[in-house]
Amino acid sequence: MLANKFPSDVVLVVATDAMADQRLTDREEAWVANAVEKRKREFRGGRNAAKTALKQLGFEGSPILLPVENTKRPDWPSGYVGSICHTAGFCAAAVAHANAYAGIGIDVEPRTALRRGVVSRICTEREQKWICRQPDDEFKPDWGKTIFCIKETIYKVFNPIHEVYLGFQEADVAINSKEKTFVADIHQREHGIQCRYSGRFSMDEHYIYASTILRA
Repeated sequence: MLANKFPSDVVLVVATDAMADQRLTDREEAWVANAVEKRKREFRGGRNAAKTALKQLGFEGSPILLPVENTKRPDWPSGYVGSICHTAGFCAAAVAHANAYAGIGIDVEPRTALRRGVVSRICTEREQKWICRQPDDEFKPDWGKTIFCIKETIYKVFNPIHEVYLGFQEADVAINSKEKTFVADIHQREHGIQCRYSGRFSMDEHYIYASTILRA
C-alpha cells in the first residue's frame, strides 16, 4: 500500500467517496467548472484529502489549493510541501512540513502492463535490460508500469524545486525488487542539473504505488 513505511511526520490521507462529493471553495470550484464530472470528483477528492492532511499537521484556517500557474499541482500553503495522486477508484494526498522535507511525490497507477513501444519511451536502455533479466513470474509484466509510476513521483519532486521539465529518459531508476525500494540518478540535460532521489513502491491486486520523499 502507498503508506508502507512512510515517515511518521508525513501525513497521508486516502480520499473517501464523501471527499469526492464535498464541494470546495468557490474559487476552487471555478477552476473545474467546465470539467467533466469524473475530473471534478478527482479534483475535489484530492483537494479535500490534502486539506485533511494539512489540518492533521496543525495548519489553521481554510487553505485554498488552486493549481500553480501553468501546472496542475496545488499551490501549497507556505511552510508545507505535498503531493496528490489519483486514478480510477483511488485518490490520495501526502503532506509534510517544509522545514523537514524539500519535496514529496506520490503516484498510483492501475496494475496493467504498458505496451512494448511505450516501455521504450519511458525506460532507459539500462532499465529495459534490467526488466529483461527479471524472472518470468507474475510481476514481470508490471515492471515497465512500476518504473513509469516511480518516474511520475520523481517529477513531482523535481519540477517544483527546479521549475524545469524533466524527461522520462533523464531519470535512471535502479530497483531493489526484494526491499521494494529504488534509487534514481537524475541528469536534466538542458540545464545540467544532476541529483539523486530515492523512494519506495508497492503493489496490490489492482494498483501500483510509489513515493519519492526528499528530506530538507
